[in-house]
Amino acid sequence: MAGEKNFTHNEDVLTLLNRDLANELTTMLMYMGDSLLVRGTDSHDVKEVADKFAKQDFKHAKKLAARIVELEGVPALMPINIQNSTSIDWTLHDDGAITPILKDALQCEMQSVIEFRNQIQNIAWNDPATSLLLEEILADKEHQVEEIRNLMGL
Repeated sequence: MAGEKNFTHNEDVLTLLNRDLANELTTMLMYMGDSLLVRGTDSHDVKEVADKFAKQDFKHAKKLAARIVELEGVPALMPINIQNSTSIDWTLHDDGAITPILKDALQCEMQSVIEFRNQIQNIAWNDPATSLLLEEILADKEHQVEEIRNLMGL
């Protein structure tokens, strides 16, 4: 219909990419906190994985921000914008308990997988470059889910 915006309208894509950016920065901070605070007999493996995922999510955030700029948008990098844009909800477990840390990480990554799959399905035909970027990040997210499940013994 004339005048009706569809999902792939540039502003909609920029809004979603800024949400993805906020989510990646949020999970990066979550993993950084986890790598520093986790305690217990199995904490070494969790620290290594959390540190690796923090670095990986930073790379995702950087690629998303670059894509936003390519689409003539402005990446929402101010902390308040990140907090207001993220769809990821997590708690910093300052007691260092492994189980809640891993459960939160698994929940966050599974939510990200669902969101990326939906976005890819909705924009693939109209914005293949963004779709390819999201597919690349999705593959990493799916791998993160599997690694967390392995750490949890699932």
